[in-house]
Amino acid sequence: MRAIMPLVKALPLVMALSLMMSQLPSMIGKANGAEVIDTKHLTITKITDGDSLRSGDIRIRLHGIDAPEMRQMCDHNGAYACGRAAQAYLASLLKDGATVRCEHLDTDRYKRLVMRCYYRGIDISAAMVRAGWALAYRRYAKDYIADEQEAKAAKRGLWAGTFQTPEAWRRAN
Repeated sequence: MRAIMPLVKALPLVMALSLMMSQLPSMIGKANGAEVIDTKHLTITKITDGDSLRSGDIRIRLHGIDAPEMRQMCDHNGAYACGRAAQAYLASLLKDGATVRCEHLDTDRYKRLVMRCYYRGIDISAAMVRAGWALAYRRYAKDYIADEQEAKAAKRGLWAGTFQTPEAWRRAN
C-alpha cells in the first residue's frame, strides 16, 4: 500500500500533464496570439516589388537582398524605372500562382515574414542578385555577396548602368 500512495498523490499532476499534451497541437497553432502559417509551401498571389511577395494576406520579404524601390529610377543609356524592372524580372521567375517553398527566418519591422524561398529548387533571392536586379543586403546577411560580385563583373541588370543603392535611395526620398 505504501508504494501505491505516491502514485495516487501524483495522479492529479499526471492528469494535468495529459490534458496539456492533448491540447498541444492547438497550442502550437498559435504564437503570440497570431495564427502560425505553413511556411513550407505558399502560393504567390502578388509580386509587390523586386524583393517582396504576397501569398494571400501573408506579406513576404525575401531574405538577404535589397531591390530598387518601385519609384526608383536608374540610368543605362537614359533613365529607366529600375524598381519596375526588378519587379518585372521577379514576376518572370515566378509565374502566376507559383507555389514556392519557404523557410521563415525572421519578421521585419513592417511585420513582413523574412523568408528564404525556393521555386523549382532555385533560391529566388540568389537568382535576383545573380541577374543583377537586387543587391546582397549586407546589413542583414552575407549569403549573396558572391552572386552580386558575379552580376557586377558581368554588368547584368542594374550593373549595366549607374544606380543609387536602394537603401541610399530610400534615405534620400
